[in-house]
Amino acid sequence: MAHRLTLAPLPITTSKVVFDVTRLYRNRLSAFGTGLDRIDLAIGLELAARFGDDCRFVHVCFGGFAEMSGDHVRSLMKALDLRWHDGAGDGGVNLAAPLAMGRMRAALGRRIDADATYVVASHSGLPQREGYLDRFDPDRKMQRLAYIHDLIPLEYPEYQTARSRLIFRRYLSELAKGPVSFVANSADTGRRLAAYAASQGWSVDAPLVAIPELSSQSIVGHDVPKSLEPVFKKGPVFTVLGTIEPRKNHLLLLNLWRQMAEVGEAPQLLIIGKRGWMNDNIVALLDNCAAIQPFVTEANDLTDEEIAAVLAHSRALLFPSFAEGLGIPVLEANAAGLQVIASDLPAIREIASEDTVFLNPLDGPGWRTAILAAATPETRHVAAR
Repeated sequence: MAHRLTLAPLPITTSKVVFDVTRLYRNRLSAFGTGLDRIDLAIGLELAARFGDDCRFVHVCFGGFAEMSGDHVRSLMKALDLRWHDGAGDGGVNLAAPLAMGRMRAALGRRIDADATYVVASHSGLPQREGYLDRFDPDRKMQRLAYIHDLIPLEYPEYQTARSRLIFRRYLSELAKGPVSFVANSADTGRRLAAYAASQGWSVDAPLVAIPELSSQSIVGHDVPKSLEPVFKKGPVFTVLGTIEPRKNHLLLLNLWRQMAEVGEAPQLLIIGKRGWMNDNIVALLDNCAAIQPFVTEANDLTDEEIAAVLAHSRALLFPSFAEGLGIPVLEANAAGLQVIASDLPAIREIASEDTVFLNPLDGPGWRTAILAAATPETRHVAAR
């Protein structure tokens, strides 16, 4: 069994909750859950267990929004939990079961009163659509609680599309129209969110901080997936984990691997994650650079259990991001007892282990030196704290 993300229960004072499952339902067929997905799932599972029948579920669908059957959502979340963490099948759950379509008022058949909290943990759902929260709660009396993972679309627009920036700005402003509480995934995210709220003139409390943790379940004895065994037989393996997008700075690593390959000192680089957006130069290197082909492997369909096993057998996790709200791969590497070489970012320092090597994400020579040092088992760096 792999390491599961857990969070302390969110602070909810009402007797009922309505949890927004829009992202979970949209990703119901995904073989792999991102860090955001898994936090969303962990929160949904905890709310369902804590509130029982007083936990209801809303989903944005074509033309409006609707309530989903509680039994179906619980089955969906259980199936995702098994698939994303254990690589298990869906246990007979029909994940394509139709929603009870229709507008929320008609579909619910029960008035949502002020003794309920609307919870969203996915940067999606009702607040992404202008006016949907007001249609759902026209008197703006319902409590709103939003778990915020980062402010990257606002602070690093160069890594986003114009549309994604607009949608995220609207997401936050729609939430702030009613009585909202924010929970951040790190102290750094909380500080950034508080500053943004102040700049917008919102009257909201300082965000609470709830950093996810990993359950400490043993992966000793687990082998790497058979498809990756040839990679680990070639020599030391360095793993980078996360969606392939410019913010994650894969380009730095690929250029370094090209340099190291040219002088015969390249170890193996394993890239775990799907190809994302705005990636032309990265994809060009992955697909067309013959020099790195023997040393760079992509894997985009591993379960959490398989990823945990890969990390346990890797030489180090490489995490050269330009911006992060937290850095869940660092938590996963810590759980595996794996060396981490990471960008020197405030959020990563909150969760990093003592031997983490911190580097500027633009310091190519520094990254190369750290990687080659870690490739030799008897040589380890110690981070300056």
